[in-house]
Amino acid sequence: MSKGSRKLVGFLWAIIIAVVSFFVIYIFFPDVSTKFFGVSMKNPERIGQAVSNAAESVAGTVTDAVNGITK
Repeated sequence: MSKGSRKLVGFLWAIIIAVVSFFVIYIFFPDVSTKFFGVSMKNPERIGQAVSNAAESVAGTVTDAVNGITK
């Protein structure tokens, strides 16, 4: 296995651990989730708002990047 592929595998494991950790904290520790993430099972309407804001932000960034490449 080359050095680059080991780095990629390590990065993917880190992403998986981060996502699983988020959902464990989100589901089982709502107070901690509210304090550090700003969302929890106690306030489900805020998670929808956070997701839509993140999607809009990503869409804007991608659009800017594509426009920058095509110019």
